[in-house]
Amino acid sequence: MPSNSKTNRYDMIKDGVISGLLGSLGDALIHAPAYLILGTSMTAHYISQLIFPFEEVTIIRFSIGFFTHFLAGAMVGIALALVFKFTGKDYPYLKGIGIGLLLWIVHVAIIPNIVDPRPYLIRTPLESIVDLIAHTSYGIFATTYLLRVYQNE
Repeated sequence: MPSNSKTNRYDMIKDGVISGLLGSLGDALIHAPAYLILGTSMTAHYISQLIFPFEEVTIIRFSIGFFTHFLAGAMVGIALALVFKFTGKDYPYLKGIGIGLLLWIVHVAIIPNIVDPRPYLIRTPLESIVDLIAHTSYGIFATTYLLRVYQNE
């Protein structure tokens, strides 16, 4: 089987997962201080409510929400890697932030209105703004990783 150095060096799924995990870390780095300083909820609180509606957010449920957020972020990282593959690397941060903002719309406006039963943990305006900044951070962190991996391509 012929060896292609590009094929061996790059793995879009692996790179997308890593970029998504790093993007989720960037998201958490915004949410954690906001939670500690402003008292806003974190995405893990929110996801916990989606998974366990009307249940108290305990440490274990928060942990499941946190893990689920990183899992979802990894899957979106694959989508971002695909966007780069099919559209090129021009305007990379605009694409990454665009994906993050699209997720913010889904997270804040769409999911709460289609989930039944509706979670009782509703985002306040302050939490929505923090979440907007966090999703933007996701796009920046994820894009930065992909650009470093594919810089010589």
